[in-house]
Amino acid sequence: MANRAGSQELRVCVRHDPVFGPVILIGEGGSEWDVNRDAAVAIPPLNMALARYMVISAIKSGKLRQRGHPYNFDINALCHFLVTLSQIVIDFPEITDLDIHPLLVSGDSFTVLDASIKLSPFEGDANTRLAIRPYPKELEEKATLKDGRSVLLRPILPEDEPTHKSFIEHVSDEDLYKRFFSDVGEMNHEALANLTQIDYDREMAFVAVCLNEQGEQEILGVVRALANPEHTDAEFAVLVRSDLKGMGLGRILMDKVINYGKLSGLKRINGMTMPSNTGMIGLARKVGFSIDVQLQDGIVEMDLFL
Repeated sequence: MANRAGSQELRVCVRHDPVFGPVILIGEGGSEWDVNRDAAVAIPPLNMALARYMVISAIKSGKLRQRGHPYNFDINALCHFLVTLSQIVIDFPEITDLDIHPLLVSGDSFTVLDASIKLSPFEGDANTRLAIRPYPKELEEKATLKDGRSVLLRPILPEDEPTHKSFIEHVSDEDLYKRFFSDVGEMNHEALANLTQIDYDREMAFVAVCLNEQGEQEILGVVRALANPEHTDAEFAVLVRSDLKGMGLGRILMDKVINYGKLSGLKRINGMTMPSNTGMIGLARKVGFSIDVQLQDGIVEMDLFL
């Protein structure tokens, strides 16, 4: 009985796959609905970047159609809807099946006419049922630089791609060479996506962010830890904006990744740098790393047993 003349009818579902756990499906509404033919599929957790990729892929494959009338669905609003649904699935592991049909969409207006949910008791760690670990918000913490500036240390997000690009532009060519052992040049979308879209189960990247004068977030530094499949050893790397050296940010990031390693059960953290990178070598020594200088190979190995 909802008065939504001209709205488009969609169907959004959550199903439980025995291999991948919860999956989200979206497609055109209708009584004859074949999941394999009519639905686009994504694995939660979804963020705005992944939701947009899902929606655009569904449009390109014909599973969602822009009708051409004045009330076409708003892609950004639909992405927000899917991200919200994804968060519901993460927060409530008791949900085994959810079907929203029909979902009437007109621009950025959404009307749920009918929905059904199946629930089952759940015990234990809710994240174990997910194929991809959700954003670990519990790892966020605040720190203070030597100049009194407050920064937030948090895991990196896919949405950080443009901010990360700006961060790289504030790092000198010399510092980038010491970090990546090669000339980096301008990073393209694929390279930046690899740095910002990570699997939190195997890799962790913490960014130090603060608000600039325009009230926008900017990245001041980043530290990474890439673990082996057994999650016993991890290779670390740290990078700080070249104009922020001497502010204590490198030490803050190193302490953060070491504490993360202990909490996540790692046995050892190791890294590699150049003999000319005396600042990194000195910092590693201060926090307890053993240093092995191999002048013949032009490398310095840093090891810390946790």
